[in-house]
This record gives sequence, structure tokens and C-alpha cells, in this order.
Amino acid sequence: MKELQFDRRFVVLSVVLLVLAIGGNIVLGYSGMVRNAFIALAIATFVLAPLPRGTRGLVFAVMIGLATGIASVNLFAIQIFQAPVTAEFGWSQTQYTVVILVGTIITVISSPLIGWLFDKRGVRPFAIGSTVLFGLALISLYFLTPNLWHFYGVFALIPLIGAGTSSVAYARVVARWFDARRGQALGAALAGIGIGGAVLSALTQGLIQTVGWRGAYLGLGLLLLLVTLPLLLIFLRDSPEEKGLGVDGEVIGTTHARVVSAPYGYSMAEVFRLGRFWAMIAAFMLLAVAIGGVMLQLVPIMLARGVSGAQAAAFPAVLGLALIIGRAFAGFLMDRYFAPYVAAIILIFPIVGVALLASGAVGTSALVGAAFLGLAAGAELDVIAYLVARYFGTVSYARIYGFLYAAWTLGSGTAPVVTSRVYDATGSHTLILWVYVGLFALSAVMIARLGAYPQLPGAIK
Repeated sequence: MKELQFDRRFVVLSVVLLVLAIGGNIVLGYSGMVRNAFIALAIATFVLAPLPRGTRGLVFAVMIGLATGIASVNLFAIQIFQAPVTAEFGWSQTQYTVVILVGTIITVISSPLIGWLFDKRGVRPFAIGSTVLFGLALISLYFLTPNLWHFYGVFALIPLIGAGTSSVAYARVVARWFDARRGQALGAALAGIGIGGAVLSALTQGLIQTVGWRGAYLGLGLLLLLVTLPLLLIFLRDSPEEKGLGVDGEVIGTTHARVVSAPYGYSMAEVFRLGRFWAMIAAFMLLAVAIGGVMLQLVPIMLARGVSGAQAAAFPAVLGLALIIGRAFAGFLMDRYFAPYVAAIILIFPIVGVALLASGAVGTSALVGAAFLGLAAGAELDVIAYLVARYFGTVSYARIYGFLYAAWTLGSGTAPVVTSRVYDATGSHTLILWVYVGLFALSAVMIARLGAYPQLPGAIK
């Protein structure tokens, strides 16, 4: 593994953004959301700095694709639209949040099939097409009517037309471009969802305040069409050969360059017969339940403890920033150490963080707990993307990732309902939070016991 070499231009830009975040907040009185957006961009720029020349455009395009893609919109923006939309149409909170369940069900059913399409046809055409269609779907919500079925219909369609903007698509591309630096690249690229948490949420809130929620939907759609789409058209390619490169950005024809665009590893039929695959499904579903059950209910948990709405709104931003750091840091470590052990050690953070929350933490200690949770939420999806390539190869990468992504979505999408039901029954979140602490510990043990990486069929030694 080569030593890291940081591009000074990116480091300088990262420092400038950080100075703007801190200094601008003091001198110009930035809002907390604007400050967090600058910090997120500073971190993103810094994690791009050590990547090989010739690969940064691809990773940056994937990063922005994920920041504005379906995962970021569903995870961060939908919550921000909830109050103004329900206030205008008179919908209940439950009626609004049904869209999360709708999206979860469709994603779970469709992810493996969509992964098969990515493996068969490549990602680029689907990513470009999905960016256009997803952008138009968001723009169409400018014309949303009070009919709930109109609302549900759009969000039932989005997981299908927007699938090319998900990590199932983008992780496959990054896995094909990198080998020795795969963890580092995945960490940088998938940090895009964290950027979405810090930047997209700030942008959405600002648009709602200035042009209303309908104008905000219009703005998000235009962001996809005018910013994300051109980046994908310029930089996104399914293999490094298309840009005259080998794995990890090596120039073809040099001594160390090698091409890895040819798929290697196990077929899907072979993977289904491997106990390790099903162990991963179980481990990451349990982990998703624990993360989703806390992360997606963190604001209601804090509100139930008497924290003000303004204070509670700080938690998603903290989660987003921690998610970026967790992804970049985990990717760096997985390139150098055995990834299952890295994942298990990282899970110590949410065990401590959620234990703090279960003990009744508020204020600074609760923010620390949220940050520890965000580190794990950021790291573990990187771990999935990394382990799929190391244990199973790239022949069926998107299909395998699709199954694991479906398991993750099922766990994280249903857990908030469990959290709410337990609170309704007991009047407290304490019991379910301690259950989630136990699930974090159990999943850590299961991941650590996955075993050594196999010698994959067709892999270049």
C-alpha cells in the first residue's frame, strides 16, 4: 500500500472552507446550518486530497450524486418538509410519515433486481437517467395536491426511478475503480450522504423560509438537473479503462498499472450457498435496526425529554458531520487493517453513545451520544460496500450489495415504528434504547467473526 500523498491545493481549499465556517460564523453571524455546511464541504475536500490524480473527478461526482440523491433526500429533507406540508394540508404526522414505510417496502423488494441491472448493463446510463427522473419527480411536487394518494404515489415511484442515485449504484462503480485504496475511495465517495445531511438540510430549510415548501421542492429538483447531472456526464464512467487508467488511478502502461474492470469473484448462485453471506445479512440487519431505531427518532427522543425544538434541530446536523468523519476514517482504516475488526471496534462508539442516551442524557452529553451514533452510521455502510468486494468479488457486486442494502433498509425503515410503539406503551424511550445497545454489541461480535478474506475466482493476485 502506497503512503498517502495529499494534494496541497485540496488541503488549502479545505482550510479556507474551515476558516469560512468558523470565522464567518463569528464575524458575519452565519446560522448554525450554514456553518455546518462549510464544515461538511471542508471535510469532503480534505478526504479527496489523498486520492490518486485522475480519480478525484469520479469520486467527487459520486459524492455529489449521493449528497443530492435519494438516500439524502429521504433521510434528511423529508423530515424538514413535514411541518409545512402537514400544516397546509391538515394531514396528521402519521399520514405524512407513511411515505417512509412506502419507500422502505419498495426499496426492499426492488434493490436486488436493480442490482442485477447494474451488474448487467453498467451504472452510468442508470445514474444519469435516474438523476433526470428524480429531479423531475421533485419538481412535480411543486404541484402537490391535498390528496394523500398523490403524495404516496410520487414517493412510491421515487425508489424505482431514483435507484440509480443510490449507494447500490455508486458503490459498484467505486469498487471497480479501486483495489488497494478501495476503502479510502468508498469512504470519500459515500461521505456524500453525510454532506447531504449537513448541506442539503440547510439548503432545504433556507428555501422553505424564503420561497415556501413548494419552491423548495422545485429548488432541489433543479439542483439535481443543473449541478449533479453535468458532473455525472463529465466524470462518471463504469471502469477506469474508459479514462485510460488502471486500478487505483495508475496510468495503463506503467510498471505497476493493472486493469480490474474485468469482473471476478463468485456468481450470485454461488453466493447464495455461502453461509458467510447470510451471516452478513443477519448482522447488518440487526445493526440497521439499532441505528435506525435511534437515529431516525433522535429528535422525538430529545423533545420527549423537554429539549426545545431549536435545540433538537441541532442533532441531525451533528449526525451528518459525524457520518462524514466516520466514513472517511473507516475507509482509511479498512485499507490497512482487517475490515471486520475495524467495524467491530467502531461499534464501540454507538454502544457508548446510545448508553448515554438510555441513561437520560440531554445537552452536551446527548450531542456526544448523537455524534458517536453518527460515526457508526457513517462507517458501517462503507463496511458493507467494502466487504462485498473482499468476500465475494465484483461479478455480482451490485446484486449482492442490493440484497444487503435491502436488509439494511428493512431494518432501519421499520425500527422507528418499534421505537415509537415502545414509547407509546411505556411512556419512555429508556427500555428500547438499552435493547439497541445490546443489538450493537451482538452485531459487532457477528461481524468480527466473518473470517478471513477468500481467494476469489479470477482475481488478479
